[in-house]
Amino acid sequence: MKRLVAGSAFLILAVSAHAADFAASDALYFHRNEPGKLEENIKGLEALGGDAQVLWRLCRAKIRRTEKLEKRSAKLEGYEAAKNDCEKSVELSSGTADAHFWLGVALGRWAETKGMMKALFALKTIKKEMAEVLRLDPNHGGAHHVLAEILWQVPGIAGGDKKKALAEFELAVKLSPTHSANYLPLAEAYLYYDRKDDARKVLSDLQGLKDVADPAEYPDNLADAKKLIVKLDSK
Repeated sequence: MKRLVAGSAFLILAVSAHAADFAASDALYFHRNEPGKLEENIKGLEALGGDAQVLWRLCRAKIRRTEKLEKRSAKLEGYEAAKNDCEKSVELSSGTADAHFWLGVALGRWAETKGMMKALFALKTIKKEMAEVLRLDPNHGGAHHVLAEILWQVPGIAGGDKKKALAEFELAVKLSPTHSANYLPLAEAYLYYDRKDDARKVLSDLQGLKDVADPAEYPDNLADAKKLIVKLDSK
């Protein structure tokens, strides 16, 4: 019995230490707009080893690093590496919603970089991953955002539907109100349908956000919101 209790205590300490590692790692990720933080995040995750929780975080960080690259070949390589990490994460723990989410994002980024035809061929798999995310976590606003982008950008003949996309954008904001990236596409969708007052309300809500989920992307979201407000004021 003493041996069992001691073993359990060791396991609890190990899990707690790993959680602390993730807290520090996530803090670096959410401040990735600061010099050196993203690379530090990636190096730290690589040092933790290859379990499922590490791998989807590594996938996420590699996606963000690759978004900043300019050369097409480098972007393809970066998104491929991110996709591989998330595929391994899903293999190790298929019940992790974020692993499926970032796998879908990585695949989407890779396909977009490859070209329109690849992007269209990848849609079925991306939708499948987002469906799995929502099965595991029905309140995952990010998955609704991804589905909305697909419905908005894809031609109607290939399954696109702007009205359904608008509903998905609305749901993304409702379910994940602290994620600032959800607001601008909703405002743009309202503007597309000439719902200017609704667009202004969404942009005002964005500007008034407190305790945003991802501080690193908030300044860019605010800058884009200001540009859209200027566009609204000129109409």
